[in-house]
Amino acid sequence: MFFILFLVVLGLPTLAQRGDVVLCEGFYNAWLNEGWDVSGDEWVVWYISGTSYAGSKANELQMYLDYNFNGTTMLTTPLVTLDKYDYIMVQFNHSIEVYDTSHKGVIGIGISTDNKSWESIWTDTITEGVLQSQYLLTFDMEPWRSKSNHFCFFYTGDGSCVKNWFLDSIIVFADNKDKYGRIPDDRDETGFIASKSYSWPSGRAKNMFTRQRRSRNKFAKIVNGNRW
Repeated sequence: MFFILFLVVLGLPTLAQRGDVVLCEGFYNAWLNEGWDVSGDEWVVWYISGTSYAGSKANELQMYLDYNFNGTTMLTTPLVTLDKYDYIMVQFNHSIEVYDTSHKGVIGIGISTDNKSWESIWTDTITEGVLQSQYLLTFDMEPWRSKSNHFCFFYTGDGSCVKNWFLDSIIVFADNKDKYGRIPDDRDETGFIASKSYSWPSGRAKNMFTRQRRSRNKFAKIVNGNRW
């Protein structure tokens, strides 16, 4: 099992590999693997698409909203046990196609101990379409360290804002702070997220960081990427 997981991680593009891999999903099958699920309001469809708009190899997960949608929809993960870790790094590839950004739309990551009551740990308001991007977010897990948790990727808002959201190569690394109680590596307490730009939809990387996105949650502390 460990060897299979190692091969899966090896096949996914990564910005950094720190600590242990506690969750890994590349959506290679034609269906969601065990433990993954979708939930939320109606007028939305999640499905495995044979495309690669998020920047990884096909397949990928596609969220399609009906124009009349107004509410919240979620992709939830299997249970993740974090009782021996201090922080996690969540890496994922995504892209977003928009209809009209004058309408409200927010994407985010949530956490839950019972897969019912959710707390948002990162959000980003959609003000434009997002090209193929790879995000790396780091969260201090102190409030949830002694618990087993589910995570979710969610969209909340108006269906006339977003047309499609493509997600792929979701990896969660987990590790411990150093002997001084600090998260290693450079960190930004205000929570910047570096977005790596690609020439969409061809997928040829420009190898530069072109956009900075600010986390709206105190638990997002580290950024992998150049800031200016």
